[in-house]
Amino acid sequence: MLYEKILDVIDLKKLNCAFVIENLKTGEKIAYNENVVVPSASLIKIPIMMEILNQVKEGKLSLKQRITVNDNVKVPFSILNLLESGNSYTLKDIITLMIIQSDNTAANILMDLAGMDNVNNYVKNLEIKNTVLQRKMMDSQARKEGRENKTTAADMAKFFEIIYKGEKAKESHSVIMKNILTAQLDNSVMRLNIPDDTLIAHKTGDLDGISHDAGIVYLPNVDYIFCGLTWDAVTNNFARETIGKISKIAYDYFISL
Repeated sequence: MLYEKILDVIDLKKLNCAFVIENLKTGEKIAYNENVVVPSASLIKIPIMMEILNQVKEGKLSLKQRITVNDNVKVPFSILNLLESGNSYTLKDIITLMIIQSDNTAANILMDLAGMDNVNNYVKNLEIKNTVLQRKMMDSQARKEGRENKTTAADMAKFFEIIYKGEKAKESHSVIMKNILTAQLDNSVMRLNIPDDTLIAHKTGDLDGISHDAGIVYLPNVDYIFCGLTWDAVTNNFARETIGKISKIAYDYFISL
């Protein structure tokens, strides 16, 4: 029933779509096109954050270490790009900006700090096979050369399962990730049609014709993972609205349990 309701609101003449919706209490899930590999847009910032915090856990980095941001690292679509050069921020501040505002300068700083190969090895060690980091944010030359960051709805669901299980086990770094993700500032996608007071730990991602949103929705009786990916959309607004409709159907189903 839930699956059919969702498919009824997706206009496949105007976009392509994938989704995974998982009940975290029972493990039951529904999925569509979940293994189709697509450009990740800013969803790639999830495994970047996870590897950075993995290195913090290993003692290689500290959340309190300070990072100076100069002009040579600044790129567009970034709060840091608009602030004074030479300012320093804690590592935790940089992670927070990358997630809640999708700051591209912050993401590139963290890629350099973590090492792109280390991020990809971390993903492989999780036995997640279709997510790969191949370029920095705003690297148009890399995109022209075919080096794109990629993921699937199934992979994103797996990342959030790992964060959720760690948080429930009170692992400090998973709790930190949840707290950052719940401060997300982009409410134009999966949050579009559901109550403002709903607690959601999520990350959005946009490129031309591509809009994604993935995360964990916390309800009184059940928590669930929602991952909605769209591509080849006629407009990004249409893609966001479609994910918003799917998200509302899922919310209505779970809130009634």
